[in-house]
Amino acid sequence: MPIPKINEFFDLNKFPKEPGITYFGLSMPLLNNKQSPEECYKMLEYLTSKIQVSNVGAQVVYTDNLYLYSPEKAVDLKLKHQKLIEEHKRGWLNLIKKNIYIIPSAYTFMTWGQLLLDCPKFSSYLIQWEKIYEQDEKLQNYIVKDIESTGREVNEYTIGYMLEEILVDYLIVKGQVRLQNDYTKDKEQWILNCYHGKPHRSYVYLHQKNFFDLHNTKNLYENSWYDVTNKKLYDFDRLDIETFEFNK
Repeated sequence: MPIPKINEFFDLNKFPKEPGITYFGLSMPLLNNKQSPEECYKMLEYLTSKIQVSNVGAQVVYTDNLYLYSPEKAVDLKLKHQKLIEEHKRGWLNLIKKNIYIIPSAYTFMTWGQLLLDCPKFSSYLIQWEKIYEQDEKLQNYIVKDIESTGREVNEYTIGYMLEEILVDYLIVKGQVRLQNDYTKDKEQWILNCYHGKPHRSYVYLHQKNFFDLHNTKNLYENSWYDVTNKKLYDFDRLDIETFEFNK
């Protein structure tokens, strides 16, 4: 089989036979469209076909607290997001329970705040990460491009949001966050970050530079990202940030 070229990626065939977790960080503005219960269920059906042994859990995280990087009142955001989360989770679970081939107990749902409770060094990592950002012009450039690609304004709020989001995603696959999944119960050997779309430039850059020198050798996907929309597994060791088509 020929070796894939730089920026040449393909679909994932099957998950490993070892226990593992698929991680889904859901964006609040997308819960009624791109990441609606129906779309998430379609994604789930497709990924389930890749399971070889019934030992794969799913960690669903609603990124509500990330949106506190905003000039809006915190109480307004809380009420809006709480309603969104409740309706989304209920709708998704209702679809899951109708499929006899899917195990509902494999799915653990939590909010961003709950997730951070199981990253004991998060505040320390964030302070270091912000200092790296202040000194690294290439990272600054990537962050601006990533924010612009989402259609949002570049300001202190969106920069803070982006820095925290990609840091936590990195820490998860590097094994620095305990994923309290009711199904795998800390037995997972691999964690795969799954999302409806491509990774951010800054996220790939963080992995390639590995500023924190973190390694999670038991995780086959510690430097990978699964794009559910395009059905491709991106290996950051073969991704050239400057020539990869992030916006297509």
